[in-house]
Amino acid sequence: MASAPVSGADQDRVELLRSFLRARRLRLDRPDAGLLPRVGGRPGLSQDDLAEATGYSARIISQLEQGRLRSPSAQLLQAVATALRLDPDERHVLWMLATRSAPPAQRYATAADPVLTRLADQLNPHPALVTDVAWRVLAANRAVARWLVDFDRLEPDRRNFARWLFCDPHARHAMVDWECDFAADLLDDLRAAWARWPDDPALRSLVSGLRAQSPLVDRAWRDGAGIHPRRPGRTRALRRPGHTDPARAGDAGHHVRVEMTTLAPGRPDDERRLLVFLLPEGEEPAGPLSRDACSACGPSGGGR
Repeated sequence: MASAPVSGADQDRVELLRSFLRARRLRLDRPDAGLLPRVGGRPGLSQDDLAEATGYSARIISQLEQGRLRSPSAQLLQAVATALRLDPDERHVLWMLATRSAPPAQRYATAADPVLTRLADQLNPHPALVTDVAWRVLAANRAVARWLVDFDRLEPDRRNFARWLFCDPHARHAMVDWECDFAADLLDDLRAAWARWPDDPALRSLVSGLRAQSPLVDRAWRDGAGIHPRRPGRTRALRRPGHTDPARAGDAGHHVRVEMTTLAPGRPDDERRLLVFLLPEGEEPAGPLSRDACSACGPSGGGR
């Protein structure tokens, strides 16, 4: 962690870093950082106090605050974040100011969010669903049930968009060009998630399960290299509910072009995504749920 002079181009960033750390020090007292209280003196944490709380020298803390550390280590920044009791957003700010890069991820959100759930519902009749980074479905509007699958009717441990797409035959009926478009897109997104969370148990379980159940996933995981985190919108096609049999006469007349887009989270360490299939103007089909009206699935209900 050698020190380096600050260039003019970095001066604004360094000033922000200095102000940020000083403000966070001054809002705490020694007991807040796990230290014995100071007898007399001014409130807040000094640089010496922060050094004591983190186990680093006062010289290192001073150099960090002055922006004179060329490459502050993740261990140093994490120790400072812990001592200053930074929340996830503040931790992100510290890393960006000190290293000009995002901090290593620690966790991701897995709970349903009322605002995201309401947003998905408000997007009806456009299919919209909310998932976590391991593609567990946290919310889905009624249009998803009509066009794709009713996740509420599945067992809780099967409410996973990736598992449905790769392992349920109905996905191939509902989605036009299933393998080249939808499966390829999700594989790219899945690799990107794996790259960010390689030790996550839920992702490891999902990938190992998909590779065991789907020859396509197993082959692509070994041979593919596509990774597209935060993929922008792309045009895909769904089959209109009630017309999801690819072998049915006039199939092409029931292909509906949709704008498929993924909205990324607005805060660090969230990773929940809102996946939306925007229908053309005026496309609002009535009728039964997609699977219930799918003759291609057969009387057994396919992979349900």
